Amino acid sequence: MHLLTSGDDEDAMNVTSGPYQGRRAGAAISVAVLLFTLTSCSGSEQGREYATPRSVCGVAVDADALAGFLPPGNKVTAKATAAPPAATRCTVSVDGTPIVRTAQEWWNDMSVLEFAEGVTLDEVGHRTDDGRFAYSGNEAFGKTEHCRDHHDRILYTAVRATGSEHEDAAAMKELITEYTDAVQRSSVCHGSSTTPAAGG
Repeated sequence: MHLLTSGDDEDAMNVTSGPYQGRRAGAAISVAVLLFTLTSCSGSEQGREYATPRSVCGVAVDADALAGFLPPGNKVTAKATAAPPAATRCTVSVDGTPIVRTAQEWWNDMSVLEFAEGVTLDEVGHRTDDGRFAYSGNEAFGKTEHCRDHHDRILYTAVRATGSEHEDAAAMKELITEYTDAVQRSSVCHGSSTTPAAGG
């Protein structure tokens, strides 16, 4: 009969316990990775009981860019708000609190910065190379192409997340670009000959 020496005993324990310890360590790592993934995915979605809108008052928006500006809450709504005859405005609210406002407004031809200065008192420090878009961390303004009414006015756009605590200039650029493109494809632009004569 072979008796286990202390060295044999240690080797035997290593043989039997090694694979078990490896599986246990592997399981612990898998759980940690899963928890990290879930946390990373939830991020800004934590506490949000609603889906981010993909359009506001019938106009498509970049939902991914919009999401960062929307706070936790139970319900999101988008409703048309009072505006001058030559403007269309919409307010996105979370649990009744206005967060983001969009606008389409007919004005005489001017630069997008001039339009922005007529809407906001805050500095708009970024502008695209083509000069059609100006934006900051929570406001953005656009100038459409080929959208003119029978008064020869041009349609301008605005997306303003002034009700949000979040600021992201790159996201605002994405929002105003997609919003303006969607407006240009809509009947508002192509049916512009019926636009009321007011403003600008």
